[in-house]
Amino acid sequence: MSIDQSVAQLLQIEQQVRRCETSTDLSFIMVNMTRTLVPYQQAMFLSGNELEKLKLKAVSDLSLVDRSTPFSAWLEQVSAFVSASKIGDKAHTIDTKSWPAELLNDLSEFSPPYMLWLPLLIPAKPTQRVGVLLLAKSEPWTEKEIGLLQHLASSYAHAMQLFTQRSGWRAWLSGLNSKKVRLGALIVIVLLGLVPVRLTVLAPAEIIAKESLLVTSAIAGAVREVLVKPGDQVVIDQPLVQMDRTEFQGAFDVAQRELERTQAELRTAEQAGYVDRRKKSELAELESQVELKTIERDYLKTKLSQTQILAKKSGIAILDDPEKWKGRPVVVGERILSIADPSKVQLQIMLPVADAISLTNGNDVTFYLDTDPLNPIPFSLDYSSFEPSLTPDQVIAYRIVADIQHEALPPRIGLRGTAKLYGEKVSLAYYLLRRPITFVRQHLGI
Repeated sequence: MSIDQSVAQLLQIEQQVRRCETSTDLSFIMVNMTRTLVPYQQAMFLSGNELEKLKLKAVSDLSLVDRSTPFSAWLEQVSAFVSASKIGDKAHTIDTKSWPAELLNDLSEFSPPYMLWLPLLIPAKPTQRVGVLLLAKSEPWTEKEIGLLQHLASSYAHAMQLFTQRSGWRAWLSGLNSKKVRLGALIVIVLLGLVPVRLTVLAPAEIIAKESLLVTSAIAGAVREVLVKPGDQVVIDQPLVQMDRTEFQGAFDVAQRELERTQAELRTAEQAGYVDRRKKSELAELESQVELKTIERDYLKTKLSQTQILAKKSGIAILDDPEKWKGRPVVVGERILSIADPSKVQLQIMLPVADAISLTNGNDVTFYLDTDPLNPIPFSLDYSSFEPSLTPDQVIAYRIVADIQHEALPPRIGLRGTAKLYGEKVSLAYYLLRRPITFVRQHLGI
């Protein structure tokens, strides 16, 4: 082909390149139309920049490419080997003598012997690659053919740049694929893993009263009515609970009548004793009976007075639904409600055994209310139970109590939320891997 014909064909190919709408169209032209300028038996286009692994995208005389075939796998191995060489960024004929045996053995089966490596380098950025055009034929390549193909490769790279141009964040991500960046990232991760941080854990928590007064039943009987509602303000000697009086009232009335009868017998004996000496001898026995009946009457009077439970301190009433107590039998000492000072509160935390960490008195605790999570409340750890117990949610947990710090306003008793407990300082790596390490130690014993 004469020079004029070569220039005309070159211009025609570049004109077709400008009409391409997708990278697939451009890939088809590169592997098929290039032979109208320079003859060859086989052409392959592999996409990928200088930091990426080259991937086979188009093969001459094929409409679709299957990357799972042995040919595709072999070709990508060849491209990886040549790309990693010192002249992998330059156009050159490939010297197959330096190939490994596993690549060289399949050369005669998959490709003609003379192969030309054409990296598609962006003209404005000669160090950046958008792909590689790999051509093969059965005869050696001439300098004229290589010169024409280098010029055409520059045009292909300029056009392919428009289809492979990536946004800033994608280009930034591709840059992370280099060995230096990966090594640097590994060093940074190791150093960050040694940074000391406070070991923390989250657990459900509830505001409870501090130094509350328990209101218990002094008698065994049935509750007739609870006279206060949850949260009511109470004062000293205010009636709180009314017990059923029927049994104690009846026993008191009987004891009162028995006492009056015995007192009447005593008075009769005293009057008759002046004339009958036998009646006078009965006076000591009757006096003892009157004293005994008086004690019984006073005991039942005390029990009758205990059917109404009074407040022994001021504060707010803490109890569940008062209606549930109506007619409910109680034993001596059973708790019915409690009275607490709303300004004295504590935080009760139920820390599951699986999340337990080493804690000491005075450790910081941050409480996040369910009703106001944006305003945490500071507490300090007071004490923790030695043994775990079963919670109403059927979770084995330690009971931890924390005191509110002086500068914080006490929240309402009964509010719930999540507590964040701060333990000792550990490395960031242990902080992140604590659960996996615990699992391995408990289940594998390593």
